[in-house]
Amino acid sequence: VYSWQMNFEKIIELELSLLDPEVRKNFSLVDSLLDDSFVEFGTSGKTYDKKIIIERLSEEVPSKIEATDFVPIQLTENVVQLRFKTKRTGEDGLLVVSPRSSIWKKTGETWKMVFHQGTKTTG
Repeated sequence: VYSWQMNFEKIIELELSLLDPEVRKNFSLVDSLLDDSFVEFGTSGKTYDKKIIIERLSEEVPSKIEATDFVPIQLTENVVQLRFKTKRTGEDGLLVVSPRSSIWKKTGETWKMVFHQGTKTTG
């Protein structure tokens, strides 16, 4: 297994952990996964920084989020973009399908998310 393949597996694992309701409610875990420079362009069209995301996740009503179709792209030796789709049932009962993109940066031995974007669609 090449090191970039191991990086991809690790990043997918980290991404999936951020979709886990237990992790999403844990301030210190989310804090450890997001870089201090983190920015998200949300499905709402709004832009969020790390502090706002941590606050919003702690107040979130847990829902099951299914992630599929992971496509990792090595941008540099220490930066990877991860493209994927999520599916979840919205509060209105409709299926929400969101193409997503995250950028992960490795500092030392630690990967942290620096950017995330989701686009809301209905399926």
